[in-house]
Amino acid sequence: MSRVLQIVLIMAVLVFLALVGRFFALQFGATGDYYPSDVITKSDRTIHEVYNIINARYVDEVDNDVLVSSAIEGMTQALDPHTTYLKADQVRFSNAEFEGNFEGIGIEFDIVHDTLLVVTPLAGGPSEAAGLKAGDRIVAIDGKSAIALTPMEVLSRLRGPKGSEVVLTIFRPYTSRQFELDIVRDQIPTFSIDAVFMLDAETGYIRLSRFVATTAHEFREAMEKLLDLGMQNVIVDVRGNPGGYLDQAVEIADEFLSDGELIVYTKSRNGGPDEMRYTATSGGLFEKRDVMVLVDRGSASAAEILAGALQDNSRAHIAGELTFGKGLVQRQFDLADSSAIRLTIARYFTPSGRRIQRDYSPGSEGRELYYQEIHDTLDGTALENESQEIQCDIQGLDVYRPSPEQFKTTGGIIPDFWLVESAANGFYGKLLENGVFDETALKLFDDPSGRIRQYSGDIDRFIEHFSEEKKIEKYLRRICKEKKILFDERQFLKEKKEILSAVKSRVARQQFGIEAQIKVLAIESDKVLWFARDYLRGNAA
Repeated sequence: MSRVLQIVLIMAVLVFLALVGRFFALQFGATGDYYPSDVITKSDRTIHEVYNIINARYVDEVDNDVLVSSAIEGMTQALDPHTTYLKADQVRFSNAEFEGNFEGIGIEFDIVHDTLLVVTPLAGGPSEAAGLKAGDRIVAIDGKSAIALTPMEVLSRLRGPKGSEVVLTIFRPYTSRQFELDIVRDQIPTFSIDAVFMLDAETGYIRLSRFVATTAHEFREAMEKLLDLGMQNVIVDVRGNPGGYLDQAVEIADEFLSDGELIVYTKSRNGGPDEMRYTATSGGLFEKRDVMVLVDRGSASAAEILAGALQDNSRAHIAGELTFGKGLVQRQFDLADSSAIRLTIARYFTPSGRRIQRDYSPGSEGRELYYQEIHDTLDGTALENESQEIQCDIQGLDVYRPSPEQFKTTGGIIPDFWLVESAANGFYGKLLENGVFDETALKLFDDPSGRIRQYSGDIDRFIEHFSEEKKIEKYLRRICKEKKILFDERQFLKEKKEILSAVKSRVARQQFGIEAQIKVLAIESDKVLWFARDYLRGNAA
């Protein structure tokens, strides 16, 4: 398609969206002055003229739906990096995820070496009831091969209307059986809390993976569980959390803040209903005791709102890396064909007035740079001249305290303790990048002479006693040979502890689920978490 034609089509869709926007502006109480009628009339005439020319004279038959979708996508890319266009199927998937439930068979899965692996049948779900087990391989779905599917392809084939049936062909490696399971789809709740456990007698740990409609309720249940176990302080881990619903982040912040304390506020171009202030109420579960929030480059949006609210109100220390810097408010506008646009309508600000959104340039090139530059802010070299380095006894972890001037930097939440781990760019990094840890865990899981099955149902005994060092090394060497990766003997010895822990954590995930993987890493190799635990104990610098 020519550049001129693209521009014309984008103009056409702009007017269409202006009409939609006008409708929603009226719905939300805004004035119609944002969309002058004379502009709409002129554009409308031009649109019809161009549309008729294309249909009458274009060299090939035109798929109007494709043209319109492409035009909308091009238009959204001319704006900020977070304004997006969602096709109808993407809207359905996204809504199901964020509403905290969907209809399907209820499994957590991984794809390892093109193999669809059942990690965990969700408790009480149809897969568990049908007899699906952790470690099973799904080799076909309704008679069609499930080998080398993408995650989205798996979801599209496993999800479906409640009451409908799907036939899975299963290979169970430790019995060498292949058989079929008929599973009736049902309503499946999704969860946003990956792990809840006590790190020691006083310190609780909660890992939040996202903010969906049920997150605040899940969080309160997790807090009550830990309080019953004697929790005196808590670590809230939002590393890698991309955000989600604002109201859920506000509710969680409210559990830590006193009545009337500001949580977040928004500013928009036109004021009105798009500008909001959110304040805490009384009666939170944890308003007095110590809190540490863990963040990294993947912590965005609602995760940053939570961290910023607790930091600005001096309610928690933040540890980790500079966060992503996603502080734009999106509102979803549903379109007539069931597609939607998520349009940026305002910006978020922390209680002290810091703008969460980092700088960006509009357009597709600016969008690409925007996502690339987050990787350039991670090492501590930029901190060395302006920050105070703190003595830390955790080997391989450098700790910096940013200066007051750095906290004024716009974009993202800068942590109170900027933690820089030794880069995994040696042999360990190469194994990680090539998926060797996951494949090694898969081999161990399938090994009939292995001892993994004896720990079934007892994660604590697994963490304490599991050790298959010789077998892990044997499979590592074999997989490296298959993948043509040079097995670096010197680096292997140097990084052996971390490598063994990485494989063990993935075995734990395949055997027990995501919480088990996080527990293994928490005990054996998560240095950031160790720092947070020691700080709350009063043992850190």
